[in-house]
Amino acid sequence: MINPFHYPKAKHSRKLHPPAYANYRQYKPELREEFEGQCVYCRMLDAVKGREGFGVDHYRPKKHFPHLATEYFNLFYCCNRCNSLKWNFWPSRINRANGQFVPNPCEHVMFDHLRYRGGAIEANSNAGEWTAELLLLNDALAVNFREAYIKALDLVFAQLRASKATVAEAKTQIAKKGLVSPDSDRVATALKRAEENVKGLEDQLKALLGQ
Repeated sequence: MINPFHYPKAKHSRKLHPPAYANYRQYKPELREEFEGQCVYCRMLDAVKGREGFGVDHYRPKKHFPHLATEYFNLFYCCNRCNSLKWNFWPSRINRANGQFVPNPCEHVMFDHLRYRGGAIEANSNAGEWTAELLLLNDALAVNFREAYIKALDLVFAQLRASKATVAEAKTQIAKKGLVSPDSDRVATALKRAEENVKGLEDQLKALLGQ
């Protein structure tokens, strides 16, 4: 099973160093590249929701940390749904004492707190459980959609493997029989069709995975 929504097993180290912008929204292109077109919280791909369904999240909310409103290290690429649900949340002293906070991908290993089991998300810590509840990560519609998407990816991968096997078999026949055999045209046609299928399926996968 191919699951494109998996959580990172290492802390994210920022690679980009954009200029200081006056408006935090101007960082969106860099943040999209930085986090490879995925929401840092639910791991949804913008190839699925569309880039207009994503925005800039302030890990430390503007309401509580106005001086960090345009600091790149405080900004994350985030789907609008998670951004709206997270809103101005910042853990209180009691929250922190109980481990109730939203993990920061640059400060925490996200996989230690949240991981996927099929289309559902499992919490592995108090912070993970808190985040899953706050952001409604296991909303029934979201889980059903992710499961359907994963199945669609598996189907495309299966078709791609079959087409690649057909290409390999056709090339083997041509190598054994030569291009002057009576059925060479049939084999060559099958090879061309299979190669076209491979290219088309690879393009579909790139589109599905936002590559």
